[in-house]
Amino acid sequence: MEATFYWFAWSLTVIAVFFIQRRKLKRDLLFILGVFMCTYDMLSWSQEGQFYFHVLILLILGTYLFISVKKSMFDYFWPFILSVGYAAVWMFLIVHPVWVNFPGISLVLPVIVGLLRMFIKDVGGQMGLWMLTNAGGSLFSFLIFALYQNEALIDTHVMLSLAIKGVFVLLLFHGVDQLKRLIRKKRKSISKGAAFV
Repeated sequence: MEATFYWFAWSLTVIAVFFIQRRKLKRDLLFILGVFMCTYDMLSWSQEGQFYFHVLILLILGTYLFISVKKSMFDYFWPFILSVGYAAVWMFLIVHPVWVNFPGISLVLPVIVGLLRMFIKDVGGQMGLWMLTNAGGSLFSFLIFALYQNEALIDTHVMLSLAIKGVFVLLLFHGVDQLKRLIRKKRKSISKGAAFV
């Protein structure tokens, strides 16, 4: 699990350094990745402490990214609504783990992240919403399993890996949007008689 997490984290770092033009988004993303990489295995002797620590980090950083751009009042309900859905799916997959090995399950993450893009338009807000959804859903699942003394079923490393994978997919979608915008801009300048560069 650690190799997967660090592979995605370093890939995101390379994407942030070389391909993100907006200075604020680049700085925020590099800060978040640095915090995630430095605290990935922190408090490993206490599974419950490690879980609460990482949920707190996801909540703080997700809130920071989510509120960085002004949104309508209705948009502030999405983290709670999506967290409940995330918790339901998370608990279903923990109780019935055979569905994790289903062939099409790897396509669910891009579909869910694509749906997030319909709710929030800016990429920083999308990353914040994804982190808040992960933190809230994991916290709801942990608290429900704690009622049945099964809180050890929630793995912090899986939660962080899923958060990083979601940010990776969001940035891939963002890159595709930027590429489409550049192609449209080129076509428009060519149609006006400019030289093709």
